[in-house]
Amino acid sequence: MLSTVEVVQVFLARLAAQDAAGIARLCAPTVEWEAPDPGGARWTTGQRTRREVESQFLTLFATFGLERLSARQVIVDGGDAAVVGSARWRVLTTAERVDVRFAAVVSVHLGEIEQYWQMPDTLAAAVATGAARTEA
Repeated sequence: MLSTVEVVQVFLARLAAQDAAGIARLCAPTVEWEAPDPGGARWTTGQRTRREVESQFLTLFATFGLERLSARQVIVDGGDAAVVGSARWRVLTTAERVDVRFAAVVSVHLGEIEQYWQMPDTLAAAVATGAARTEA
């Protein structure tokens, strides 16, 4: 069974590899979920199955190509971990690059992610995908 630190390390490695199925395999059969959709326009919350987690990441990877992932800080307290970092994504339809800062919180029990909260810079993602505009 993986420790909380090991689960976070494997999660980040699978995110960097854009391995949606591998991320889903790290999860419990149901995960308490709070994260924006890949375009950043709306949030999804509630219980998610492994298949739904995989679908969320497949959609993310079909929308954006990950160019850089950096974890600035990982804080672990028992079964809870917070990751503060940044990512550079490329919008696949336009090739526009977007830098997103994020915080993610995962709760691990018996080596599986039971809770996942992701708080990225949704405005940057929404502007990059055309889901939102800012006034000049």
